Amino acid sequence: MIVTIQLEQEDFNAMHDVILNVLDIKPTNAQIHVIWEELPEDIRATAIQWGTNDTVFRDNLYEWLKNNYTYEHK
Repeated sequence: MIVTIQLEQEDFNAMHDVILNVLDIKPTNAQIHVIWEELPEDIRATAIQWGTNDTVFRDNLYEWLKNNYTYEHK
């Protein structure tokens, strides 16, 4: 079963700060949504369970971005 999660502005804000820190870009909500969709299931599950402001989620997002994501359109 596929569950669709609707991100709220507070979710975008929390992820924005981590993305800005790692990729050195000011992402739009559309760019943040793309990153959200690319995250591994376990990282998204942490955000769903505890929220995007949770330290564990933010740390996991930071590490995943640092190790797996490159932004080529700076």
